[in-house]
Amino acid sequence: MDPVLVVLDPALNAPQPALDKAARLARHWQATLLLFVNGCSPSLLRSVGPDDERMVKARIAVEHAWQERFEELIGEAGLDDWACETRFVWDRDEMQALRALIMKRRPQLVVVRSAEHHGALSRLFLAPRDWQLLRKAPCNVLCVEDTPWPETPPVVAAVDPEHEDDNGQMLRGLNGAIVRQAAALQEVLDGGLKLCHVVERPDETLIMIAGEAIPGYLRDAQTQRDFYQGRLEALCSEASLSPEQALILEGTPSVALAEYQQQQGPLLLVLGTVSRNAVGRLLLGSTAEQIVARASGDILAVKEPDFHSPWEENG
Repeated sequence: MDPVLVVLDPALNAPQPALDKAARLARHWQATLLLFVNGCSPSLLRSVGPDDERMVKARIAVEHAWQERFEELIGEAGLDDWACETRFVWDRDEMQALRALIMKRRPQLVVVRSAEHHGALSRLFLAPRDWQLLRKAPCNVLCVEDTPWPETPPVVAAVDPEHEDDNGQMLRGLNGAIVRQAAALQEVLDGGLKLCHVVERPDETLIMIAGEAIPGYLRDAQTQRDFYQGRLEALCSEASLSPEQALILEGTPSVALAEYQQQQGPLLLVLGTVSRNAVGRLLLGSTAEQIVARASGDILAVKEPDFHSPWEENG
């Protein structure tokens, strides 16, 4: 089975929530854990200065310290009997080193700790590296915060019950990928699973202008909610889930999902990413990007089945 790649915090004595959470998943999935850290930091480079001999000594010392730290972390996580590989790199361009490893080893999942954040509002704060992974890595990406998972954290999967294939099946494409990954997480975490859709309130001005062109289910808030409730319950049925596992929220998707995640305590939010050819780049899609930017807890970003990474093109 493809490994689970953990991007460690480069501070030697920092807590490693990404490893703690990845270990729980890898054990259940019988997957190898691949631990990655880049020892070359801007602060260290500034302190060492331009002296090549000092730089070589600093690199050797940092690498030696990390080899010891790897052993400590593996022991602390109870992974002495588990298949673990370690990768220490020294690269001014961490993203390039990480990209090369991902393309070589093809992990099924990358787990990364979100950057430090400050302020009254607890929110996931993603570094440029994390956004690169979310947008371009050819695999799913789990962004985690410091808060440990409770014994049975719930999983909420954001889906779009409007989408269906030519045979009327909704559990296809990105919806299918999201539900499969969410179910796999729920099986490990045993905290319950809900499929969620956010209903945006109908625009009354648009309804007045469009008149009869507006579908009947969009004409008022209650009719719209009832329509999506029925569609979401049908999607649950197709996924062998109960109607009680259908969760309808109202409002702007990014705000409603972030608020629900914050109010419900530690829960894992699963959402889908889509590829868009915009000025030669791949993007998450505006709604998903806004959700990630507002999230107040762990997020699993699932790539669509035909996701095509630009890293494939660039070799």
